[in-house]
Amino acid sequence: MRLVLRVPGSRSLKDRRHGVRSVKDRLISRFGAAVAEVGHLEHHELCVLAVTAVGNEAALVRSRLDQMRADVDQHADVLLVDAYTDVSCWRG
Repeated sequence: MRLVLRVPGSRSLKDRRHGVRSVKDRLISRFGAAVAEVGHLEHHELCVLAVTAVGNEAALVRSRLDQMRADVDQHADVLLVDAYTDVSCWRG
């Protein structure tokens, strides 16, 4: 899943990092997701996060990603600007 976040009132990368870190830590601790900052790395108010979840059923993975998106949408430190979810099935 790709999440575009805005950190309102952020005037520096340090300010933005604080808000984004709380979102990342929450997704990792509550959902066991892998999270990486992948875009707008030099912008002091915007951030793009890549969030990954793995499971053996596509519906379960999509449900977990939807829960994560809702959780981020309710987060007090950031605004969710855009979200894109893609669930891929791999059969080996």
